[in-house]
Amino acid sequence: MLTNKFYKYPIMILMLAVIGFACSDSNNNSDSATVNGSVEQSQAKAKTLTEGTVVTMATVTANGSINTIEGAETTTDANGKFSLSFDASTAQNYVVVAENNGAEAMGFLSTQVENGQSIQLKPIDTESTAESNVFARLVAQGDADLVTKSDIEAMVTSTNESEVRNSASLASQFAVALASSAEARADFFANEVEGNGEEKLNATLEILADAQTRLEADLSAASSTQAETEAYDLFLETSANAFVSAGVEANKAAQAIEIWGRVLVNNINSASTEIKNSVRSQTSIMAGIAIDAAVRAEAEASEMSNESKQAIADAGVQLKAALRTAVGVKADVEAAFENYQEEVQTAMENDSSIEANFVVSVNTEINSQTGAKTIFENAISSTTSADVALTVFATFFSDVQSTSEDNASATSMSSATLEAATNIIILTNLAS
Repeated sequence: MLTNKFYKYPIMILMLAVIGFACSDSNNNSDSATVNGSVEQSQAKAKTLTEGTVVTMATVTANGSINTIEGAETTTDANGKFSLSFDASTAQNYVVVAENNGAEAMGFLSTQVENGQSIQLKPIDTESTAESNVFARLVAQGDADLVTKSDIEAMVTSTNESEVRNSASLASQFAVALASSAEARADFFANEVEGNGEEKLNATLEILADAQTRLEADLSAASSTQAETEAYDLFLETSANAFVSAGVEANKAAQAIEIWGRVLVNNINSASTEIKNSVRSQTSIMAGIAIDAAVRAEAEASEMSNESKQAIADAGVQLKAALRTAVGVKADVEAAFENYQEEVQTAMENDSSIEANFVVSVNTEINSQTGAKTIFENAISSTTSADVALTVFATFFSDVQSTSEDNASATSMSSATLEAATNIIILTNLAS
């Protein structure tokens, strides 16, 4: 039986951690699923376990409210641990709610939960509560199956969780943004990814789910802030590389990440500068990882010298470091990508296999006041629709390729090097 309860989430005195990782290990009882965890007092201090916290299973209903499941309740033991069993066939969109002395927090489970599973989550705290609020809004707007848990994980961070958790309208804005960006990702796979895009999208989503699983395991085992930071860094790296790992060409994967991030940021444009910076930080880092990998792949496919390839690789290292330092500040993010573009362009101009005049001419033309890059930036800067964003990106790619073809007639570069140089020019102009 479900009992309706609308939860509000004050700033937590307690922080809750569920030990282990999200998994689908078989449970001895096939008539129920089990969530195992423990309660922590603070992540900033030594992990002090708290006895007597009430832990309840609940679900998110179609209108976004939280309904507790009667009988699916337990308390933490003397070691702060709990094991909560529930019948996963009775509902969907599960959340775990923990309460101690009037303070409440929650964390949501995967939308795919079945009896027989033993599920363990990352620490449940104020951040996971903010994530759960966004998830509840996604359920209410009918997009819970479109947006992955890893999408929410990547965008709701320690730097924005307080505002997201305490503002219903901001949680809704995040939900809309995540749904729009997920739609853009799906559309990109359907229209731009060759060789069974749907299959590769499903493979990508599986890799993202695995990345989430690994993150939850690492965060549960983390005993220091450094370990937690390393876990999040690995999560972003794995997420940014998920497309390539699923068999998508590196240059297409970078484009998919960039369009996903652009739509996401544009959809939270009315939020505070701090919120926009927090989201831009995450999307730019992921884009930087993907673009660096794609540019290096294109360089390897060309006839460029090892020295040029190393210079391009070094530029990628500098890009990713600069993006982390930028922490999402728009001007600093743009400067990081512009510096990267200059370094890569210089490496190409200095390579004997590439004609410098070609690189300079194409970049000059597309960056002119009426060039493809200028038109692209003006169009994409306020685009919130997945369909429109996909059209803007496709037009940019087509226009740059056309400019490249116009300039290619005067060169003697091999077809492979010409194609690689064109793709590198597209990629390095994509985010700067």
